[in-house]
Amino acid sequence: MMKILLAFFCLVVNGCTSFSAAPIIHGRSLHSTTALAGGYVPDGVSPDEWRKLKEKERQDKINKDLGAYGPSTFKSRSLRAFQQDLEKGKTGHLMPMFNAKDKLKKGIIKQEDIPYMQRGGAWDNTDIKGAKKKEWSPADKTYNARWKPAKADWTGTVERQGPKSSKQPPKPQVKKLFGLF
Repeated sequence: MMKILLAFFCLVVNGCTSFSAAPIIHGRSLHSTTALAGGYVPDGVSPDEWRKLKEKERQDKINKDLGAYGPSTFKSRSLRAFQQDLEKGKTGHLMPMFNAKDKLKKGIIKQEDIPYMQRGGAWDNTDIKGAKKKEWSPADKTYNARWKPAKADWTGTVERQGPKSSKQPPKPQVKKLFGLF
């Protein structure tokens, strides 16, 4: 019985210390507050080289214009231009090609035979060196000249787009006496 009480007492005392507050140390903190003055620099690279590399990456990111054609990686064309060329027989439907990378490695197909959405390129083959470029129709030219990425109107200061209404809405008649007269 004495051994059981001693074991119980040890468990209770051990449990109580595990839930107690941490000791307070005056004059020092428990955590180090030392910060790196130079920032992060990877091993094997000098701070000057790292700064130049970061600046080059920043310039590349600015020059890319990632939001120009939306979240896709390919450069598309308008549906109107596609339908007009389809009716004239200048283009066909762009169905995805199975095992395109394998066929390309074996030399069965050329890169321009892969649909532009699948290869992540441009519809007119401007992304492929040495490929025959496709003609731009007048509808393509107007679509490309007019199109700008839409900006979110968070502040209400962006000019509204679309047709303007020439008519003013009619003023409602003022009714008196419970709306009867």
